[in-house]
Amino acid sequence: MAARLAGAAVVAVFLLMTLGNVVSATGSGLACPDWPLCHGSVIPPLRLDVLIEYSHRLAALAATVLIVATTVLTLRGTHAPGLRRLAWLLPVLLAGQIALGGITVLLKLPHLISTAHLVNALLILAGLIVLARGLQAAPAGGRADNDRLRRLARVGLILLLVQLALGGYVRHSGAGLACPDFPLCSGDVLPTQWLAGVHWVHRWLGVLLLGLFVHVAVMGRTAATRLVAALAVLQVALGIAAVLLQLTPVVRAAHAAVGYSIWAVLVWVSVEAGCWRGSFAPGTPPGATREAVHAT
Repeated sequence: MAARLAGAAVVAVFLLMTLGNVVSATGSGLACPDWPLCHGSVIPPLRLDVLIEYSHRLAALAATVLIVATTVLTLRGTHAPGLRRLAWLLPVLLAGQIALGGITVLLKLPHLISTAHLVNALLILAGLIVLARGLQAAPAGGRADNDRLRRLARVGLILLLVQLALGGYVRHSGAGLACPDFPLCSGDVLPTQWLAGVHWVHRWLGVLLLGLFVHVAVMGRTAATRLVAALAVLQVALGIAAVLLQLTPVVRAAHAAVGYSIWAVLVWVSVEAGCWRGSFAPGTPPGATREAVHAT
């Protein structure tokens, strides 16, 4: 039951993040200028931008309920110390996410807070995926379970988190067209301004990650590793299209959603490769030590 609930929480958080990106792409972030109410009311005005923002808040409520329920069932049903620690960590991250969401609205979408809000959501999503897989059973290993793939998966997760954080900053700071052409940046090889520099790093780190993920696919030779590489190809194409099409909302939203998908699948790959194996080791059931002492 806990594993299924964790899986539902993964879906809910992914949809919540996707909705959050739609909010950003459509400029609806301040359609509800107050928090937790919307224009001082529980029921918001029936206006498109308000409904987009308010749907994001309702999705956040549903995800919150699922995360809390997952935590409770995990703590009641598993003795693996790593999974129990992860179950305790998720509500902490959730509380931070709620606080960051409120601050983001009340301070009128500050760039760094909005970026931190995204990064924290990615950590919650990763934690839920690891928890969901761990509650099913420890990965059995196999051809993809080797030291090189584990190292690549770990490096990929770190670099991808940096890349997604950069993408969030580019989006929230309005730097999406700081380099309005491709592959050059305002006709130059190297940027000359701060926001253009951030955009430039985000652009070419994405190309670097594409090469890394293709290498992961060749080494892993599983459906998940191949999916990471395929999504990375799509992501680079969407990034180029977003610039050339002047940040069309649909392309912009798809670009972010595919980025979150790569993150989710790569976390799954890291679990299957054994990066989190220590979290799945069974612990001693409560009271077992005491019963053993009495038995002797």
